[in-house]
Amino acid sequence: MNKMETKGPSGTLSAPRAGTGENIRALLRMTEVVLLVAVLLLVLVGGVVNPHFLGIENIKIMTRDIAMLAIAAIGVGFPILTGGIDLSVGSVVGLGGVMVAYFMMNMGLPIWLSIILTLIIGIGLGAFHGLFVTKLKMHGFLITLVTMGLARGFILVLTNAFPITGLPDQFTNLGQGYLFNLIPIPVIICLIIAGLCFYLLRFTFIGRQIYAVGGNVEAARYSGVAVDARIFLCYIVSVVCATTVGMITAARLSLGHPGSGEGYELLAITACILGGASFAGGEGGVPGILIGAILIGTLQNAMVMLNINPYYHKIVISMVLLAAITFDYLRRRSRRA
Repeated sequence: MNKMETKGPSGTLSAPRAGTGENIRALLRMTEVVLLVAVLLLVLVGGVVNPHFLGIENIKIMTRDIAMLAIAAIGVGFPILTGGIDLSVGSVVGLGGVMVAYFMMNMGLPIWLSIILTLIIGIGLGAFHGLFVTKLKMHGFLITLVTMGLARGFILVLTNAFPITGLPDQFTNLGQGYLFNLIPIPVIICLIIAGLCFYLLRFTFIGRQIYAVGGNVEAARYSGVAVDARIFLCYIVSVVCATTVGMITAARLSLGHPGSGEGYELLAITACILGGASFAGGEGGVPGILIGAILIGTLQNAMVMLNINPYYHKIVISMVLLAAITFDYLRRRSRRA
């Protein structure tokens, strides 16, 4: 009798069944499951060391921070899906917050118009990136590196390095308000953006073409995919998401601060790579990026609640990014082998 065959209660042969151990190993190979386990362990340790970590007020603060990071991470995930990168996220976050405050307080424009104009600036900046990447064949790393410096310099010139204060309460509710006095408004905004991006990538031909461009750009081009248009769209989505985070940050702080968003690109890119995205392109998705953002946000909050020296925070996040990049490299090398 074949070793894989087993007898049923009546003595007849039954089909081989996958063992429980194999199912568990299959689950543990899924990036999202591993990240969820890491989040649960981190929450457990944080709650044991400091009970206030699991308090309602801290959970509200943590989920709001996670939502803002997730929006930026989802946005930067789009260029990464095409094999590109957007290093201007942090500077664009600062630009979005300063511009919406400038439109309201210095130009006296209504809130709704200030938000729309800020988003239009984001769309234009994303199109600027897309133009250099598609028409001049410049890698996203280079043009967004330039924008990172330009945007930060423009912020300092516009504000003279002083924050723009006095934002109206109707606007600050965007970053400080709660739904049912429980769910932060940024979480609602994040869920809407995540839902739209998930639908775009998973259920539309545009999403399938974005993955195709990241998988093999030349094959996608020969298959009739509008490669330039897809890359163009991805860089616009990235900047618009970062601009949105900038406006939420300004609403949360009740001012447009010229230094806001510094280092945000490190957090957003780390969340993407942790969530299963690959610098080679063509891999990853919104669910994984969300869980990656949850892990990074929880880790940041835990370090604060556990009174870890803030000078070590960037070191820890950078080491997490190094681990994620190493894992991505080893995964791709094993596939080639």
